[in-house]
Amino acid sequence: VFSPFSAEPVAAASIGQVYRGTLRASGEEVAIKVQRPSVLHDVALDLFMLRFFAPAYQEANDVNTDVVGLVDAWGTGFVNELDYTMEAAATAEFAEAMAARGLGSVTSPEVVPSLSSTHVLTTKWVEGERLASSNADDVPRLCGVALNAYLTMLLDTGVLHCDPHPGNLLRTTDGKLCILDWGMTLGVPQDLQYSLIEFIAHVNAEDYAAMPDDFVRLGFTPPEQLERVRASNLTEGLSFVLRQLSQGGGGKKLQARVRDEWREQYDPGGLLSKEELRAKVREGFYAQARTQLEADGVEGASVMDVQNVMEKMQQRNRELFQVPPYILYVARAFSTLEGIGLSSNEDYSIVSEAFPYLSKRLLTDDSPRAKAALRSMVYGAEDKDASNATPNLSKVLSMGDGFTSYSSATAAVPQAAAPPAAGKAASPAPADA
Repeated sequence: VFSPFSAEPVAAASIGQVYRGTLRASGEEVAIKVQRPSVLHDVALDLFMLRFFAPAYQEANDVNTDVVGLVDAWGTGFVNELDYTMEAAATAEFAEAMAARGLGSVTSPEVVPSLSSTHVLTTKWVEGERLASSNADDVPRLCGVALNAYLTMLLDTGVLHCDPHPGNLLRTTDGKLCILDWGMTLGVPQDLQYSLIEFIAHVNAEDYAAMPDDFVRLGFTPPEQLERVRASNLTEGLSFVLRQLSQGGGGKKLQARVRDEWREQYDPGGLLSKEELRAKVREGFYAQARTQLEADGVEGASVMDVQNVMEKMQQRNRELFQVPPYILYVARAFSTLEGIGLSSNEDYSIVSEAFPYLSKRLLTDDSPRAKAALRSMVYGAEDKDASNATPNLSKVLSMGDGFTSYSSATAAVPQAAAPPAAGKAASPAPADA
């Protein structure tokens, strides 16, 4: 079948290893991923131990999250990753879905079905280099392509690739983005997709009143805690953080901007040292916390010492919030994309870069929930429209620009515009996520 076939793997990881070969019949180069023997036994043992200790961990740490449910969600993903027929299907379906939506700049390896099985996956060899380490001029554009592709997966196709580490995102020699290793994916139900779209729209519009309901629909807040979240100031705090993120630069620059805001609020004259400024900020935080605890009906909050205030706030937040299993996969995917974006642009903002997709989606989706989210963006709240509010013309213009930006960023790349990257080795599909 193969001539030749590499004697040593060209890539290896915990559940399998990848070899490079050439098909004797056609002369095409292929990547052959072979699963390690007995790996299912090892994964099952690890999951059994995690599930056995999960209840004790949850009780000992007073976690308001279904830790057993988290382990089960992880376990499902890990076990599915061992079935290469599922990976083959996900790989092919992604390429078809992107082509059907006009995203010509992104693809996945072509599967060779006749040479693939539960424990062996054969794909056409992909020539390219890691996106994160490429020096090509089109890397910033391809970072945008990657983000739009993942937003499309999360909010449209409903199958999210859960392991976009740098080795799985290639810049091909013809200037496309190729996403490798489809062993671990997350199914995203349509109801959750629209809940995410609504939340993003409400954050963008600073529609604080709508966010507590978003938290419930997204699984962050238990329904019985909805009114307590409404009465809190948590939505404003979250929006503050997201506004800072939208300015770009990642965590380092976010911290610098927060320090500047602290200085403006607590030391406009610039007279305090860093230590004195921190002390002032802590005093303000504790005062706000006491006020919030009193609003929640906690007796004696006004005379509590700092330690008691912190303990009460931690308890309160544990009651108000929980971690839904899916969010860990989503956070992992998009934090990796942000890291790759920052590697090519120190001011990269994943929040701002997501705006073109959101604009395109809201302007083309006729569903009632998408239309309500669009009203929130344009008028500031879902219950407002042209009959009782004035549209935000700046937002309308920005969405129009975003739509245009999305269309140009995701279109197929003309062949002449994407010269091969000189001096770069080809990259195989990795052995696992």
